[in-house]
Amino acid sequence: MKNLGTMDRLLRVILAELCILVAFFWASEEWQIPLYMIAGVMLIQAARGSCGFYSLLGWNSCELIKRKEKNSKTIFVATVLVLAVVGGYASSVLTKNIFLEDLGDVSEAYSLVLQSSGEGNRENATEEFGELESTFVDFRQKYSKYRPLTIKFDGNYTAQMNNISEAISGSKEEIYQGNLSLGHQELKKAEPTIQKMLAR
Repeated sequence: MKNLGTMDRLLRVILAELCILVAFFWASEEWQIPLYMIAGVMLIQAARGSCGFYSLLGWNSCELIKRKEKNSKTIFVATVLVLAVVGGYASSVLTKNIFLEDLGDVSEAYSLVLQSSGEGNRENATEEFGELESTFVDFRQKYSKYRPLTIKFDGNYTAQMNNISEAISGSKEEIYQGNLSLGHQELKKAEPTIQKMLAR
């Protein structure tokens, strides 16, 4: 038995669309499936015009008097399309910018270590190397389960991260032991990868 009115059904479609946008662009892996499932339930309810929770509580939002719904349906379709296009585009741009800002923090820390090790400044190099390690670990952890669109379908991303990780770990001992020239050469191997990632 139907117990959802037109506006109730339309609201469920819009909420389902928001769940899909959040799952696809913003959510980490562990939240994606639950969000898609919620969206699926709301879409099924909207299509069938009935809600089990409403049935349990005896609620019914169906209109008693049929109104002219042509205009409201047109507005609804336009809203859904605008939300899909604008929401998808804005999410794509924003998540890419956030990713590049986070990568920029890694790049900045990386450049400081390169500069100090290249100049032979051991004290600065070791201090800045610790900052680089910490920044890179945070970055790698954040984007291990959360994949924004800019890296979601990038088959090279894992290899690029491994390349940077190897350069950092490979230069660590040399820099801390004061072999700055060798450490600098090892660390410099990651530079093309970082620049390529920043050029997204």
